[in-house]
Amino acid sequence: MDNINLQELWQQNEKLLNSTRTLNLDLLRTVKLDKAKSSLKNLLFLPASTMIFFIFMASYGLYFSVNYSEAWYFIFSGSVVSFFAILFVLSSIRQLKLILSMDYSAPILSMQKDLTRIKLSIVTNFKITAWLLPFSPFIALFFFKVILDFNLMAVLTINMIITFAFITIALQVIAIFILKSLQPKNINKNWLNWLLQGSGSQIDEAIQFLDEIKEFEKTDSSL
Repeated sequence: MDNINLQELWQQNEKLLNSTRTLNLDLLRTVKLDKAKSSLKNLLFLPASTMIFFIFMASYGLYFSVNYSEAWYFIFSGSVVSFFAILFVLSSIRQLKLILSMDYSAPILSMQKDLTRIKLSIVTNFKITAWLLPFSPFIALFFFKVILDFNLMAVLTINMIITFAFITIALQVIAIFILKSLQPKNINKNWLNWLLQGSGSQIDEAIQFLDEIKEFEKTDSSL
């Protein structure tokens, strides 16, 4: 009789312990997921504002090309601005879509993969900037005209043109180096995380919160 009572008590305690573990895990998951959502919510402003700004830049670049169509270099510089602005807009739209489509009811591993995709989409902005570097002289030509109403080409000498050519080649080399560095395999490198401070560090915060849930689940399953 005593053995039966002890077995029943043990079973009741086991059920109570399992119930407590489940409750603790649910509470931890709720708290950490709320923090992860908050981190991503703080990130929304960046792609949204980037998208709005570069929509304006793309539109103005096209207007600039048409307005100064008498000079090929103005047409080209305005087109360059529009083209790269559109790339930034498309990148921002993709980031917004990935952030807003996060499924917080999915398994932890699945959510971490989604967060990594968001982080890689932000790195795309750095890649676009790298592609833009060789066109910097034309970007300068554009802004000199827009901001100062000054035609930079009108004062260029042959020496300045040669200098611009060397600068363009140097920037091309730098761009290639940057593009090689911005590979998915480097997504967790310290230098890349440093570059993403304020524009992607929120994702690492969210991943850390999910890691805490996963660690708790691992510890709980081993008991």
